[in-house]
Amino acid sequence: MQKEELEAEKKRLIELLGVYFEQEKQNPPLASRILATLILHGNHGTTFEQLVSELEASKGTISTHLNSLIAQQRIGYFTKSGDRKRYYTISGDLIFRKIDDLLNQWKNEIGLRQQVIAYKTAYNQTHPDEPFSLIMEKEMLNFLQNSVAYFGEQASIYQTKDKQNNSKIL
Repeated sequence: MQKEELEAEKKRLIELLGVYFEQEKQNPPLASRILATLILHGNHGTTFEQLVSELEASKGTISTHLNSLIAQQRIGYFTKSGDRKRYYTISGDLIFRKIDDLLNQWKNEIGLRQQVIAYKTAYNQTHPDEPFSLIMEKEMLNFLQNSVAYFGEQASIYQTKDKQNNSKIL
């Protein structure tokens, strides 16, 4: 790919990821584009000036969103010796926190679905002439339980987390 094509692809991906992050947690559009830009820049980091230039936004707006994202622990920054600039990156544990949030959401849903199944089972016993179907509820419960079991400590993503944590120590 030529340099111009890569730049066009980067802009396209920033927009796609930005829209995704807007919908994901109802993030403001510019904060979502900042996250997308940091993802595409990787662990090299992105300076404040680069963000202002690439996203064509005011310094004040970029600063506001950077501070908000730092407060949410979604991004962090580092400095380089002899350089006064901050280099912003996605928080190293963001993906793991997202997985933990999803697991907790699924666990809560498991409890709710178990209560719904218990209610419908009791209802069916007292109303045999108009019973609820429990097929979908039980299938969804099974899916959630299997997902939680898979994405628990046995998931390869957590092995990656351990490798990442260990590599910081070395």
